[in-house]
Amino acid sequence: MTVLVTGATGHTGRHVVAGLAAAGVKTRVLVRDRAKAPEGVDVVQGDITDLAAAADGIDAVYLLWPFFTAAGIDLEPLRGKKIVYLSAMAAEDGGVWGDVEAAVRRVTDDWTVLRVTGLATNTLGWAEQARTGVVRGPYGQAKRSLVHERDVADMAVKALTEDHARQTYLVTGPEALTQAEQARLIGQALGKPVRWEEQPLDEAKTQLAHHMGEEFAVNALRHWASLVEEPEPVSLDVARVAGHPARPFEDWAREHFS
Repeated sequence: MTVLVTGATGHTGRHVVAGLAAAGVKTRVLVRDRAKAPEGVDVVQGDITDLAAAADGIDAVYLLWPFFTAAGIDLEPLRGKKIVYLSAMAAEDGGVWGDVEAAVRRVTDDWTVLRVTGLATNTLGWAEQARTGVVRGPYGQAKRSLVHERDVADMAVKALTEDHARQTYLVTGPEALTQAEQARLIGQALGKPVRWEEQPLDEAKTQLAHHMGEEFAVNALRHWASLVEEPEPVSLDVARVAGHPARPFEDWAREHFS
């Protein structure tokens, strides 16, 4: 079989490529910059919005949709192929992730959806602050079950190479930690104390809206507020599918900040 990996230079995609190589699976990658493509794979230069050339002759695809809207999505070149889509738990409420899931189901019956609560790599955005000893943000007591990107990739490789058709998996870390605790563990990896400083909500909303848009900012703050009283869930799907327990955030922090 031949597997197409989109987002192959990103946090999860590069590990999917490595996992497929270890399994002896022929791999093709779709990249904007050919110079950044992994070695030992078939490379197609292009964009996720035009899949025709990259999809020709493949059997399966690891699909990452990087936009905040599904407007203009065209998955017709993937019709009838196995699709493993990196989604989010928020797909339950619709939004872009729900829209892309629906688009996937319209073109194939051989789909697997990996719904993540959140990637631990998102906390790399705190790196500069953490090195000063203070991470400033809203809702430090929001409890999140962030997942290691290698666990996502391990599940994706299993779904691509085994029969996981019409399955939706919830992909989480092994425990829910407050954002303040995540900052402390990053400090532990850095070898210095790091504390959380609560950011005024108006300031946080303005900052988020500047980078991600108004709708994203409002929805993100609403979600984080809900996690103070109701933590993100912890799922055993990583262990069930990948065959090993989910990696803890402490291990992730050591790998990325030590």
